Amino acid sequence: MPYADFDATEARGMFSPPNGAAPQMLPDRWRDNPGDAIVTDLPDKTDDELVALGWVGPIQMPPTPGTSYFTHSYEWNTETRSYDATELDEFEKRRRVNYQQFWNDLIDGSVYSTMKTAASTALAANTLLTEFIALLDDAKRGSANTTKIQTSITGILAGITFSADELAELQTLFDSTGMGSIYTLS
Repeated sequence: MPYADFDATEARGMFSPPNGAAPQMLPDRWRDNPGDAIVTDLPDKTDDELVALGWVGPIQMPPTPGTSYFTHSYEWNTETRSYDATELDEFEKRRRVNYQQFWNDLIDGSVYSTMKTAASTALAANTLLTEFIALLDDAKRGSANTTKIQTSITGILAGITFSADELAELQTLFDSTGMGSIYTLS
């Protein structure tokens, strides 16, 4: 029966078909070979029944874009019928950092408010923030000077006092935009 309960089928997760192909939601119609009869009840079968037919699952899918997207690539392995994680090289990590999203999220948060307040009362903080903004602007245009950005981040953290909540917010922002794969908050 074709997807009597689509949501329930989707909730079961992804399965790899008997031929070892990449995971998919259980289809409502399946034929292993061209001459075979079409199977129309895969979504209704138990996991054990699916395994008996050669299906593997539910498959642990790679993380959706998030922290690991910025540090690893994932490739389907037809032999093991699982995803292989490979750490990205430094060049690829740098390429994946989303500086524009970092900036957009930063200016909406309490961390930036604290930075602006400090910049309005102390020349040193103003200089640090101005330099950081200029370096981010270059990075958003594809010309990131990672050494200078790290030095700027370190200077800001040493020169401006942030609460524990603000530091946690900043770490989350680093992780969600890929900044954390290149830069440290120290």
